[in-house]
Amino acid sequence: MKTIYPILLCSAFAAAPGLAALEPEQGFSGNVSVLTVVTSNTSNLHVDQDKRQSISDLNSKGSGEVSVMPGVLGTLQYTFGDSLNKQLFMGTSRDDIVTGSLAFEVGYRQQFSSGMVFDISALPTLISGEVWDDPYAIDETRNKTDLSGNVIRMQLSQIAGSNFSVDMAAGESKVDEERSGTKGLDLTPEEQSRLTRERNYFYLKAGYRHFLVEHQALLQPSLYVTSSRPKGDAFSFVSYGGELSYARKIDKHGFALTASAALRDYDTQNPVFSQTRKDKDYGLFLAYEYTDILGYQDWALVWFVGAKTTQSNIDYYTSEQYIASIGLDYKF
Repeated sequence: MKTIYPILLCSAFAAAPGLAALEPEQGFSGNVSVLTVVTSNTSNLHVDQDKRQSISDLNSKGSGEVSVMPGVLGTLQYTFGDSLNKQLFMGTSRDDIVTGSLAFEVGYRQQFSSGMVFDISALPTLISGEVWDDPYAIDETRNKTDLSGNVIRMQLSQIAGSNFSVDMAAGESKVDEERSGTKGLDLTPEEQSRLTRERNYFYLKAGYRHFLVEHQALLQPSLYVTSSRPKGDAFSFVSYGGELSYARKIDKHGFALTASAALRDYDTQNPVFSQTRKDKDYGLFLAYEYTDILGYQDWALVWFVGAKTTQSNIDYYTSEQYIASIGLDYKF
């Protein structure tokens, strides 16, 4: 799945497994965060890079592009049922944010008598955005076009009342104006077809939450696998990775630190570079929250910094991404 830097608050601490209701009262609840976000991106595939590139640019990583922007995100849920064990929800979950994934969801959640919680949701924006029509164009203009996609996600947490969880997703995406390999490169039609980015994604993640009750903290290791099955076989891959998250609450201060690493091996040779691509991804995210600002229990100061790097055997795909964000969060 596509991993994107969050622009929201730090993680809340999840409750230990049990039979508690999803919320203490029936009705609407949630949060809204208003932030200022600074990002830096060196990916050649990012649309803030130069529209034109030379043959030498295909042998190097992109230049750093810095942007500053406002951000408004949050969650909204409606809790109902005799035991307050059902929810309709939309927004960005804190669990996703703290691990470095921005995933707007619309879905349904239910808690069972064992304590297990089941979620099913749609993520309409996770793998959507703007991309280059031909990322590899030489001495010709690269034009922006839309990447559209859909993802369906299913999550099981507190499985059979335990601390184990499973996160599964499947999605598809396509590029509206697909012209990869057609501008300035002497590729055959067959080689151009191998660069087609329309694809299906599959994702599976398993994790375990270990609660450190005396320290008001939790430690969560997880492992995941992602596969891409595109029309263009140059982008067919399987990726294996892992995450380790540590979160702690000290009086009004809460913080969460997540480190991640993944290996991604592609199946066939890329015709632009005459190599089979191999990537290594590393990420580090730190989120902080200071609650009860000036005695207002529903308000919090939120702060976030993150970094992700991709090291590839093909320099063109080597990239670095950084983010810093600060703002206010209101819970209702």
